Formats: sequence, C-alpha cells, structure tokens
Amino acid sequence: MRARIHSWVLITSILFLQGIAAYGQGPASLRGVVSSQEEGRMEGVLVSAQQPGSTITVTVVSNVQGHYEFPAGRLDPGDYSIRTRATGFDLVDPGAVKIETNQTTEVDLQLVVTQDIAKQMEPADWFLSNPEIKEQLIDGVKFGQNCIGCHSLYPIMKSKYPASAWQSVFNRMFQYSSASIYEPGEVSVPVNHPHQTIRLKPDGSCCLDEEALGRFIASVNLSSSPDGETWPFELRKMPRPSGRGTRVIITEYEVPRRESQPHDVVVDSDGIVWYNDHGNRYIGRLDPRTGEVQEFLVPGFTAETAPGRSSGRPYFDYNQADTHNRITFRDVIIDRETLEVRREHGRIRSDGMIWEERGSAQADGDPRVLEVIRTNPETGEVRRFPGPDRPMRFYGDEVDSQGNFYGASLQYGVVGVLNGQNGEWAFIPTPTPDSGPRRTHMDKQDRFWYAEYYAGAIGMFDPQTWQAKEWMLHPLSLPYGIGVDKNGEAWAAGQGTNDLYRLNPATGEVTAYPKGTPMYGQTRQLFVDNSTSPVTVWVPHNHMQRVAKIEPLD
Repeated sequence: MRARIHSWVLITSILFLQGIAAYGQGPASLRGVVSSQEEGRMEGVLVSAQQPGSTITVTVVSNVQGHYEFPAGRLDPGDYSIRTRATGFDLVDPGAVKIETNQTTEVDLQLVVTQDIAKQMEPADWFLSNPEIKEQLIDGVKFGQNCIGCHSLYPIMKSKYPASAWQSVFNRMFQYSSASIYEPGEVSVPVNHPHQTIRLKPDGSCCLDEEALGRFIASVNLSSSPDGETWPFELRKMPRPSGRGTRVIITEYEVPRRESQPHDVVVDSDGIVWYNDHGNRYIGRLDPRTGEVQEFLVPGFTAETAPGRSSGRPYFDYNQADTHNRITFRDVIIDRETLEVRREHGRIRSDGMIWEERGSAQADGDPRVLEVIRTNPETGEVRRFPGPDRPMRFYGDEVDSQGNFYGASLQYGVVGVLNGQNGEWAFIPTPTPDSGPRRTHMDKQDRFWYAEYYAGAIGMFDPQTWQAKEWMLHPLSLPYGIGVDKNGEAWAAGQGTNDLYRLNPATGEVTAYPKGTPMYGQTRQLFVDNSTSPVTVWVPHNHMQRVAKIEPLD
C-alpha cells in the first residue's frame, strides 16, 4: 500500500483523533496513521523525522488508533526523511516528505514484517526469548563487566564461535572497560580497564567458570544451527509502548566525533545542556535550540591523548544548586560566561562540603571502602572516616543536608550509611536480596534513591523511618540511572529495555516511555529538568553519539 500525502491550510486548531485532545495547540506539522497487514493500525510505533544533513531527529509515538502527530512548531519547513521503530517490522519508504509553513502534511505509513528481527532486538527481547541469557550473561557476571556494558547482544547471538573459541574472546573482552567502542572502518577506542580484571563469581568468590560460560554461549548462538541462521529457541519481542507511554516527544541531538560517548548530562539555568565523555577527556556544551555543540578538552590533555581515558573522568554534580556562574564536575569546573575550563576538585555536596570515597582496586576479590574523606572548602579542614570492617563497594553515593554519607552497593545489595558525626557505619539490605542498587539521587527530604539493576526496580531508603522500599518496573528492565522530580515522581532509565520509567511512589503507578530510537541505547545516568511543566528528562545514549530530550505530554 502506498503512502498517501495530502496538504492543506488549517485556519483553526484541530482536535486530534475524534475527541482525543491533540498533542499541542495549532495545526500539526505532520500526521498520519501507521499500519501493517499483520496488525492493522499499530500502537506504539516510533515515527522519526530528520532533515538531510541535520543532527537533530524528532520522534513521536503512534497511539492506540495508530495515529501519530508532530505538533506545530516541532518541524521546520523543508524536506524530511521518515524512519520508524517497531521491533519485527520495517517501513515501506514513503520518500521525502515536505513540511510547509502553516500547513499540515499527512502521510500514512505502511510497515512490513522484517527479514532480520534479530538485528532489531534489544537485550530484553533476548532475555524474553531465553531467560538463561540474562541469568548467564548478566546475573552471572556481577562483579565484572557484563555483556551489554559495551555492546548489544546481537554480535554474540549472531556469532558462530564454538565453545572452544570463547576463552580467547573472554581474555580480550574482560580487559576493556565499558568505555571501549569498536566499529570496523569507523572508529576504535579500546579503553584498558583501570585495574587488571579478575572475573569473580556472583558471590564474590574466585573465579568465573569461563569454560562453562563458553559452552552456554555456544548453545544459544548460531554455532550449532543446522542452517546457520536459526536459533535453538523462538525469538520473542517485548510489547511496544502503549497508553500514556505513547504521549511523548523525543528529540535526539547527535554530538561531534563518532567515538564520543556522552555519559552524564545536566541542564543549566539558561537551558544549555552539558555532558561528559565516557571514553575521551572531553566536555560538551549543547544548545538545544540550535543543535550547536562545542567541545572542550580537559586541561592537560590533547586530541591525541584524550581518547581512552576512562579512569578519572569528570562527573557532574547533580546537587549543584546554582548554575548561573559555573558548571561543576568532580575534578573540572567551567565558567559559563568565559567558557574557561580549569582542573579543580569541586564536587560540593548538599551539606556544603566536598566528599570523596576511596576504595581498594576494582579487581580485588575482597573489595573494600578504605575511607571516606570530608573537606571543608572554606577552611580546608579535612576529616577522614575509616571504611567499614567488611567487604564493600559503592556504585553511587550521596550526602544529605545533615552531613551523613550514603552509598549504594551493586555487588552486595545493601545501602550503606555513614554517620557524619560519630563515624559509625550501618547497612540496610534492600527488600529484594541481591537487587543491585546503583546510581543514586538524594531528594529534598533527604531520602536516598537508587536504581535496582538486577531486581528491575526503583529503591528508596528513608532515614526518618530507617526503612528501604522498592517499586517494581519490569524484571528485564535493568534500570541504570535515577532521578526525582519536583512533583516527587521518580524516573529511571532501562539498560535491558529501551524504556524510561516514570514512577508515582504514592500510587505505585509506573509508566514506560521509549527513551530514544537506537536499538542499543546505553543510558548510564539521566537528568530531570524541573524548569518545564511537565518536567523534561534528558538521557545520554552512551555508545550512540547522541543526547536525547524526552518530553512527556502530561
């Protein structure tokens, strides 16, 4: 079926979908219906528009009736290419679509069943198809890099290596950090792990049975396939977005350098977006109004020495209350007026102090928090708190307004609390054992939030009640990044799924929005911009050279 294209001048605002409110006021720039022979009208299809040569892509999602709509003002006049994302389907190319001022262009889109669904599958699709894949490649490698930290599962599942070949692959892969990226003919940034990697069992004992892991991968890849194209299990796919999860607009901004890996983002008081680079010593400044990006080398590095520097990379201070004059990273500060970049340890927490946790080498079989250091930036006074008398490592930490330190332990499934007055430690297990708490946020009520990676949940520890709570998202979501907005709702980005989760803690309601168009969109942190209504959430797509703005419409 061909796409039909009509244009007409709209004099008044149109209510979209026969009584259902439009996405925005005024005439839409582009709208239509998405359908396929297999499903008829399709809900939850991502429809993206991009002008030739532009670094900006705008995406909307079809609703329950298959309708999609780009609101007025979201697409400038000009020609656009259209893409869709719906696992299991390909778009019949409608050709160039022309957008004109004060007119609505209508294009109906036809999808057909894809010939290569495996290439479109996100990690959760593989987990759904064969639950052992998550058990072996994610849950079974908890102390080291798992198999989706650097790349998608597709190259593993598509491979034809027998069990005997995987040992050499492991020896190479485990020596690189998740900042590594390799695309033949395009870019290669191998980032050596900052410490020699020891592959531990999930309980922390040494060592991972790599022969058994190799045998497992060979049992699920194409090495034993009679035709070399068929997996020994049925390929399944996660449900597409639905209901409230389709009411969203996503704007993606490509950043310079294919090897660029935006890791963290923050929005300043002027709406300028700042990001750091996971595998290169750069800091980026993005103006979302124009898509213009400026990059700054961290002082002391050159373009030749910047790549492959994952150890000691800068982090944003998510508790920075005043961004009018400067943007503060962990060890870099940028003056917003002069754009001067200088090396300075300036991660001031909510209690006005600089806090730093020092741990043992990452590869140690018995990891330790050696000490926590608190520095008064005004007087220079330093207090050193000894670490706890037990194995421990934190994957995210915060400080409350009273000067108490909190850490989330991915490996041990606990929240650690250091009393800033007497130096005593306490540990609170998460409700789900071994939940994998990581990435953290301290809200204005001094409640400590974290993503529960292995449990597929959002967790929160309340020091007033001394209780840890959790809210389930999806068991295959692998949330990795957390934020709390001005309304008290919590947000988490999936690594297993390509979803952004919105939690209302009061009701337990969870809404899943798509967080971008990449099939493999690594999101390691997010930023909630409370200056907009509704709030806007920014997520970096770590290995995909882009930053995404996600705007829920209610």
